[in-house]
Amino acid sequence: MQRFLERLNAAILLCMFVVTVLTVVYRSVLAIPASWSEDLAQLTFILLVFIGAAAVMKDDAHIRIDTVVDRMPPHWQRRMRLLCRLLTLPFLLLFGYGAWENAVNNWEVDLGTVEWIKIGYIYLALVVTTLIMLFYTLQQIVASRRAPVTLAASAPVIATPAEDSKTP
Repeated sequence: MQRFLERLNAAILLCMFVVTVLTVVYRSVLAIPASWSEDLAQLTFILLVFIGAAAVMKDDAHIRIDTVVDRMPPHWQRRMRLLCRLLTLPFLLLFGYGAWENAVNNWEVDLGTVEWIKIGYIYLALVVTTLIMLFYTLQQIVASRRAPVTLAASAPVIATPAEDSKTP
């Protein structure tokens, strides 16, 4: 699914580029105002952001400041990361619910300059990407509950005198 989301995002980025180039061509070369281009550029940007957010959720790659957490013992690091994921759930649920309500309420409302795109479609895309993020977050919560506590990569490994005598 992540590969699909990344390819979809690449296609949307290409569409955004084409719309931007067409805007310049219409205004500068043809001297025709393209009022629809700004709305389409905003729409593609919104889709780009939320599909990208869903794609990086799989790898737990969202931007965060974890300086304090990285300095904690491994079992506390695990607990703090679990707590953060648990705190993410209510946010995603509220966001998804709000997006669903807006999708239902705006299903027949035109985008404005692009009459064949309804505002409800945009909110539906937000609902779908929120569901994907919820799925990945729940998957990470389950995986973190099953994973054994391991030493941090930066923790020094100190050999005991008994282990030193076993080496030839």
